[in-house]
Amino acid sequence: MATLESGRTALDDAYAKATRDIAGNIVGGAFIAGQTWPTVWVRDAAYAIDLGAGFAYPQIARQTITGVATTDGLWAQDRCAHFGGWPNLTDAIVGAIGAWASYVADPDPSFLRWAYGVTVASLARAEREVFDGGLFRGCASFMESNSAYPLWLAFNGRAVGRMKALSTNVLHYRAYRIAARMAGLLGVEDLFTAKAEALKRAINERLWSPRLGHYTYYEGSHRREGLGEALAALWGVAEWDRVKSMHVTPHGVPCRWPRYLLWRPPLRRAEYYHNGMVWPFVQGYWAWAAAKHGDVGVFAAELGHLTGLAGKAATLHEFYRPHSGRADGSPRQLWSAAGLHAMVHYGLFGMDTDVDRVRFAPVVPEGFTSLVLRDLHFRQMTLTIRVAGHGTQIRGFELDGSPQAAPEIPGDLTGRHEIAITL
Repeated sequence: MATLESGRTALDDAYAKATRDIAGNIVGGAFIAGQTWPTVWVRDAAYAIDLGAGFAYPQIARQTITGVATTDGLWAQDRCAHFGGWPNLTDAIVGAIGAWASYVADPDPSFLRWAYGVTVASLARAEREVFDGGLFRGCASFMESNSAYPLWLAFNGRAVGRMKALSTNVLHYRAYRIAARMAGLLGVEDLFTAKAEALKRAINERLWSPRLGHYTYYEGSHRREGLGEALAALWGVAEWDRVKSMHVTPHGVPCRWPRYLLWRPPLRRAEYYHNGMVWPFVQGYWAWAAAKHGDVGVFAAELGHLTGLAGKAATLHEFYRPHSGRADGSPRQLWSAAGLHAMVHYGLFGMDTDVDRVRFAPVVPEGFTSLVLRDLHFRQMTLTIRVAGHGTQIRGFELDGSPQAAPEIPGDLTGRHEIAITL
């Protein structure tokens, strides 16, 4: 397994803990959600695989994603006790995000054909059943408890199902882009790029508020959504300047802010679960988006927040209290561990994996003098990656001691290799 040598014991220990947590959530040949959630959940698995849980376990990733499709060839919709399932919850398309990440980790043509068919069918269902001509209806992705909404929406699944939430629409945008990419690889007609661009325009016209100066949690809300804004910036829906002012609590970016005063501890966990709590997988996407846009300060802050939270218990937990940092929810949560891995792989070491290559664009805050990631498995290669210096500007890039014209390696490398990057 990969090990991190950063010169910071807390971060190295957190990375090792995340690595153990990911391995501990492999049960029956698939990724389960966590210790308290010992079953496969579509969104938990898909987000975790996208965040990097499939790096060392590509076969597990593929088997997990294959298992979350329905018998009639659709991405399955997770259900919750408060609002039920489809069409109140409509983030099933997240399966496409996990499928694409699984394919990049192990480019198998038969899996690609299958995943393309399920993605296309799932987009068609969403267009028929939950599309209003501009945006997709349904509650925010993973925000499936009463605590995520005001009282007039709580306990009312149909009302929640009429929402047009930022994260769910950004997911559908990403799925359109993935379907277009899959079509290109399969040599079939691209019917999705135009739809992606139309949805992007609708998101920016209807969910961006000039008066508030930020994207809204859902159409008509004045609150903000951590996951939605992170994904929008990461996947090219939003400019970084439009989201980087997101409120950050003393322990990291919250799932949504401001909080609803009604849903607070000491109520039952389900009644404060999504009320401004800090979820490490959301932190992972937020830090990844900051790194992609070269915002060293935001990235450094979130890396520090999650490193601190990881030290509070024997495993990474499902979520943490925003002001105390107290661990809450399920221990050994899969996507929480994957969120920390994303910060290291995609942020500190700047890995950008694609079908035919891996590019590198490290984002290293001041205070780090040397970084080493040993024995990282990706496809048929095992990499040791060394980064010297700090910042974002690459001065030198070597593969096995040989200088390279561009900071990238081919995706079909096999065996052991060393990468040295100087910033």
